[in-house]
Amino acid sequence: MSQSSAKSARFLWKNRFLLCALVFLITLTAAQQLASLSVSNSLEIWYPEDDPELVNYREFQNAYGSDEIIVVAVSYRDDSVFTSDESVYLVGELTDRLLDLESVATVTSLVTVPESLASVRGRLLSADGKTTALIVQPTIGADAESRRAQLLTEIRKAVDAHGLDTHLGGYGVVFEGLNEASTTGAAELILAAHLLMIFLLAFSFRRALPVFVTLISVGLATIWTMGLYAATGHQLHMVTMVLPTLVLVIGIADCMHVLRSVAEQDANLAQNERVIAGLGESIGPCFLTSATTAAGFLGLAASGLPAVQQLGWFGAAGMVAAFICSMVIVTAALSWPGVEPVSRRMSADTAAASLCDFGTRRFKPVLAVFLLLAAIAGYGIGLLNVDTGSIGYLKKSHPVRQDSDFIERQFGAYVPIEFTVTAEGDVLTTQNLDAIWAWQKAALQIPKIEWSWSLVSAFDLATTETPTSVGIQRLSREINRMQQFSPTTFQSMVSGAHELRVSFGAPILSSVAVQSLIEEIQMTADFPFNLTLKPAGYAPLYTRIIDEIVMSQVRGFASAIVLIVILLGIGMRSWRRVLLALPANAIPVALTLGLMGLSGIPLDVASATIASVILGLVVDDTVHILRPAPGASLAESLRLASRKSGGTLVMTSVILAGGFLVLGLAEIRSIAWFGVLTSFAVIAAILTDLLLLPALVRLFSMPSGRTSGAPARS
Repeated sequence: MSQSSAKSARFLWKNRFLLCALVFLITLTAAQQLASLSVSNSLEIWYPEDDPELVNYREFQNAYGSDEIIVVAVSYRDDSVFTSDESVYLVGELTDRLLDLESVATVTSLVTVPESLASVRGRLLSADGKTTALIVQPTIGADAESRRAQLLTEIRKAVDAHGLDTHLGGYGVVFEGLNEASTTGAAELILAAHLLMIFLLAFSFRRALPVFVTLISVGLATIWTMGLYAATGHQLHMVTMVLPTLVLVIGIADCMHVLRSVAEQDANLAQNERVIAGLGESIGPCFLTSATTAAGFLGLAASGLPAVQQLGWFGAAGMVAAFICSMVIVTAALSWPGVEPVSRRMSADTAAASLCDFGTRRFKPVLAVFLLLAAIAGYGIGLLNVDTGSIGYLKKSHPVRQDSDFIERQFGAYVPIEFTVTAEGDVLTTQNLDAIWAWQKAALQIPKIEWSWSLVSAFDLATTETPTSVGIQRLSREINRMQQFSPTTFQSMVSGAHELRVSFGAPILSSVAVQSLIEEIQMTADFPFNLTLKPAGYAPLYTRIIDEIVMSQVRGFASAIVLIVILLGIGMRSWRRVLLALPANAIPVALTLGLMGLSGIPLDVASATIASVILGLVVDDTVHILRPAPGASLAESLRLASRKSGGTLVMTSVILAGGFLVLGLAEIRSIAWFGVLTSFAVIAAILTDLLLLPALVRLFSMPSGRTSGAPARS
C-alpha cells in the first residue's frame, strides 16, 4: 500500500459520514434535473449547429418547406374502394381535417391533384383501390422536433374519426419510433440490468447488505450523471441512452474490489483498521481503472459527431461519479461489519489462478492461439462494413417498419431524394427546362428510382414532348396559372428566378445505398454550362455521416490510446508493464471489431463508439493484474495479483458481461449489437489478461537461448 493510498483511506474513513451527506445532497440536486430529460433521434443531433451541410439543409427547408413528409396511407375496413364519389368526398373531408392541424403546411391527396396529372394520382391510389395516400408536409420551425409526436397523434385521431385504418411512413415517423424505443427501452433495460446485478452480486457476496450498498452506490452515480446531462440541456438519443446502464454496470467493479479487499483482512483487527487496510489496498488500482475507463470515453470527445462527443464527456463524468460514490458510500457502510461479504475462496479465484499458471507453463501454445486469433480478427476487420440506416435500427416486427413496408407494397417507393438546379441567369428558360426534363426521364431508368417530380413535371408533358416543343407561351401560361391558383405548390418547386427543385422517389435505403444512388442520378445529367446540379434536403446529411463514423472511430481510438498509455505510465511507473499491457488490450478490441466484420454487423452511428469504450473497459483488468508487488519480480507480482485479485476480476467480468448483455434486449438493433459485442469484449479481455499476459511475461523474462523448461528466476 502506497503512502498516498493509506492517507486517502484514512481521510475517507475519518470523514465518511460528512462525505456521505455531501454525496446525498449532490444527488438530491441532480435528481431535480431528471424531469427535464427528453429524447431526440433526428438527424440534426449528429451535427454542430454551424455545420455547413446542416446550414444548407435548413436553407433548403426555408426555401422549399419541410422535406420531412409524412405519408398517411388510409384503408377501408371492408371491401369499399376510393374510386366512388362518396369516397372522394371522404378524402376531401380528411384532407380538410389534416390541413386544419396547426403543424401542417400542405396536404397532397386525390382531391388536391388535378385529374390531368394522372401519373401523380396513380401514386396516391393502390392497385386494388382500397387504400389511398395523403402526403402531409409539416410546417418548419425551431420547435418542429418537439411538435412531431403531437402531430402524428393528431393525424391518427383525424383518420380514426372516419373509421379508417392508418399506416404512417416517412423519416419523421422513423425518428419518432426511435424516440419511443429509446424512452421505453431505456427504462426496461435499467430494470433488467438491476435484476441481473442483484442476482450476480448475491451469488458473489452471499449476503444481502453488500448487494444493497453496491446498488445504492452505483444508483447515486447514475443520478449524478443523468442529472448533469439534463442540466446541460442535452437530449437522450440512441447513443447516450446506454449511459445509465454503462454507469450502473461499470461502477459495480469498484464496489466489489473494496468490499472483497476489506473482507480478506485479518479478522482480529479492529473494524476501522480492517476497512482502512482493505480500502488502502484497492483505492489506488480502482482510481487508475476509473481514470483509464474515463480516458476511453474522453477519446470520443475528439469525434466530429456531437452525439458521440456527448457520450464521451458524460461517460467520463459517469466514471468519476461512480468512483466517488463507490468510495464514499461503501466506506461509510463498512462502519457496520454486516456490510462485508462472506470471506471465502470462490471458484472464480481458483479459475483465475489456474489460467495464470497455464499461461505461464504453456506459453508457446497460448501465444500461438492468440496469434491465430489476431490473424482471424484482422481478416474480420477487413470485412467490416461502415453503413447506417435509420429504419434499420428498428426490428422488423416494429410497427413503424411494418407500416413502411405496407406503404411500399401499396404505392411503391415514397422517400424523396432532393436536388437543386441553379442557373446563372433565369432557370425557367426552355433550354434549361429541356435539360432538366431530359435528366428526369434518364434518371427514371435507374432501377431504384420509381418517380420524379419538378416544375416541369407539373406541365404534364407527353413522353415525346419537351418544354421547347410546346412553346414558351404555353409554359408561361402554365406558370402564371400555378402561381395564381396554387402558390404554395409553386413555392415548393422554385426558389426565386435562379433555382429549381427536383425530387426523385426511392425506397428507404441505408446511407451507403443512398450515396450510391445520388451519384448514379447525377451521372445521368447532361446539363449546359450555365446549370449547376447539387444534392439537397435530407440526403447529403444522411450520407455524409458515413465519413463521420469512420473519423469518429479513428480519432476516438487514437485519442483513447494516447490518454490510457499516459495514465498507465504514471500509475504503474514502468514502461515495460505499459508495453506488455498494449497487446493484452489491443487484442480484445481487434477481436470485437473482427467479430463485427465476420458476422456482418455494420459500424454505424451507434457502434462508432465501440472501440474507444471497449479499450477503456478492458484495460481495467490489466491494471489489477500488472500492478507491482513490493519486492517481487514482474512474473511473481503477476502470479500474486492473479491469486489476490483474479477471482474478483473474473466475477466483475461476469457481472459486466451480463450487464452489457442486457442491452441485447434493446428495441434499437444497433444498441442491442453494442451490448452483445461489449459483453464479448469483456470476456475476451479477462481471458487475454489471465492467459496472454503470463505467456508474454514468461517469453520476455527468459534468458537468451532458453525456450523451454521451468520458468526462469528473476
